[in-house]
Amino acid sequence: MAAKVGERLKHEPMKLRFTTTAITKYVLKRASNQTIGQIVFLSYIHSSTTVTVLYEKLDVSIVDLETKRSLNVIWTGIHDKERSTYLLSLSKTSTVQDLIGELSKQVQLTPAGTGRIRVFTAVKDGKAQNEFTGSEMIGDIPDPVELFAEEIPREE
Repeated sequence: MAAKVGERLKHEPMKLRFTTTAITKYVLKRASNQTIGQIVFLSYIHSSTTVTVLYEKLDVSIVDLETKRSLNVIWTGIHDKERSTYLLSLSKTSTVQDLIGELSKQVQLTPAGTGRIRVFTAVKDGKAQNEFTGSEMIGDIPDPVELFAEEIPREE
């Protein structure tokens, strides 16, 4: 299906994503041996209305979408004095420690600081935070999530 639609649209087939109207924005997973009839039948089971298959032209390959995760990380610097956002795209099997490694290449740490970065989420209007240990897998972080990162001060 992707090959035929890609040919008609003059767009790379691996950069097409298909969804169905049976379930709100249900993304059809890539499968080389699945027929359109099977897709519509499976979608029909979840819906009593007519099933429509939609396509979306992407800038990235669906393989990247299936294996990678894009995360916005809000960098607060040391002592919460900065505010900038970084978009990081990492494999879903990467860890938060890998995220820290990628972020450290993009941010400027304090020359006399610890050189260590803490990643956390803020909950309850910023009154509490959940800190990551570093071993958590990127694919296991719930979506949507607002991630924050800061340089750990020497006082800690």
